[in-house]
Amino acid sequence: MRFAKLTLTTRRFPGLVATGVAVLALSACSSSSLPTLTGFAAVRDQAARTESAASDRATQLAEVATDCASCSAALRAVASASHERLEALGGLWDPWGGTPPEGASAPAAVSEAPTDVSAFVAWLARTATRDLEIAADTNRTSADEARTLSAAALGRYASAVTIAQAYGIDLDAGLDQALLVNDRVNAASRQGVQTWSIDLFDAPGISASFAPSGKDLASSQELSSAVATWDCTASTLPQAQVSAGTLSDAYAVSGELLARADVALRAGAADTRTPRCTLGFLDAPSLASNLLAADSAMLASNSSDVRAAGASAALADIQQWAPRTSLPALIGTR
Repeated sequence: MRFAKLTLTTRRFPGLVATGVAVLALSACSSSSLPTLTGFAAVRDQAARTESAASDRATQLAEVATDCASCSAALRAVASASHERLEALGGLWDPWGGTPPEGASAPAAVSEAPTDVSAFVAWLARTATRDLEIAADTNRTSADEARTLSAAALGRYASAVTIAQAYGIDLDAGLDQALLVNDRVNAASRQGVQTWSIDLFDAPGISASFAPSGKDLASSQELSSAVATWDCTASTLPQAQVSAGTLSDAYAVSGELLARADVALRAGAADTRTPRCTLGFLDAPSLASNLLAADSAMLASNSSDVRAAGASAALADIQQWAPRTSLPALIGTR
């Protein structure tokens, strides 16, 4: 039996194989019907649809933010970052290459993101934690799939923090409105990826509150390395404040990192810290990148508990550093 290859498009899809995105095959016997996406292919397409909707909405909001130049700039940066993530995810799924066969259906149109800024911010943050919960589940994602999905999700979360900072609002200020938009989308379509599914993650298990648990923590080299990185960064931050003027609240940030390291150690992480450790760089971009690299490394673990710990630490570090420096569109890629 012959098979026709399905494509994923923006209409471009660079890095499709490298990111571990599944490519489906469709039997020629049923080539006129719309195939069903399952497994990680469905997860990936939902994430891609989220980025497509985010890019469109951020662009539209930037155009009307005429009385706030910094708000408009932040929104345009988010639109560009969302488009970059869309391409990294492989683009929107298009099994027919843009032209459905006679009698066949095209994939459902991408649903719209909330139009209110506060609801849009909450929607960005909640869809990010939605994807992080999936990435943290070893029964749903392989290590490569988790790395692909979490890189986009963490970048989207950073986008939410960036817009919230520009407007001076809390991340969850518009959550009720975002959930109403989600409900309206659910009512309009029952085609799976058409919905945003944030109602299924109404009490997210992944949050910026770091509270790791599980028997796998003690054997995790990634968590142990992250603890050492947090401790070393904490020791370096006072010097970064004095010598480089990187931040004005170095001791407060340092204390939070030390507290996180202590929580991880008490949860069973192996202690590989070294005395008198300091980093060889003091600038904010390098400090943030080093922390997030250590956090996101845990998301490739074979343990769901370790992955969840990494996602939680990354969210906390994004909240801490996104207002201080520009973060990349994709966080945790190598």
